[in-house]
Amino acid sequence: MIETIGTIAKEEQVKTVEHFILPNSFVLQNLEPFSGYHGSNLPVEQDPDTFFLITTEPIAMERILRIADNIRQYTDHVFQASTGTIFIGNDTYSFIRIRGLGSFEPIDKIQRYFMDSGIKYQKKKNIEATALIELKKLFILENLTENIFKDQEDNMHYLNINRELTWGRFKNVTRWVKNNLDDSNFDAALAVVYARKVYDLVRIYAQNVEVDRLEEIRKKYLEGIQRTD
Repeated sequence: MIETIGTIAKEEQVKTVEHFILPNSFVLQNLEPFSGYHGSNLPVEQDPDTFFLITTEPIAMERILRIADNIRQYTDHVFQASTGTIFIGNDTYSFIRIRGLGSFEPIDKIQRYFMDSGIKYQKKKNIEATALIELKKLFILENLTENIFKDQEDNMHYLNINRELTWGRFKNVTRWVKNNLDDSNFDAALAVVYARKVYDLVRIYAQNVEVDRLEEIRKKYLEGIQRTD
């Protein structure tokens, strides 16, 4: 098992949340999680469970984890918190990501708890766009093989590629991989995990995926990376 902090980079469609937020605060929701996966059994939720509270300045991951832990101890709200940066066009925003609420209704309460701990929010902007999200989070991973890890979250796996990639190169390699596999129905993101060594990983989301299938995807990524060297 690996339990440590790392980062994920991914693209998502985001939109400004209009209701259930503190007045004139800036909150985004993701419109289509795991957009690269289109399984018939992928749940379509009316209320997304992931929100980005846009802050006036970057917040240390350790601080967010401590505040979130205090909130969970003294309330009945169950959620995960992490932090990061979101890029939309030429604009850059810092955020607290809240995941697992299951409803819009608790957002303003969660915002207020963080605000009471000194967090300040940016003023509301109306946005609906594709965003590049760089997320810092806690990873809890289990080795399935030497190069494949399973997340504690269902349907999430990580493939060790042993190569640092820029986001642009990762996008190009992913496009090539999907064009050269018989079955390209999975969502991919770029991850880095810091443990006893640095792991450069591809995060794969797909339901009921077997280890052999993950090995096939990993080999294709390694081939795609070699082609762009």
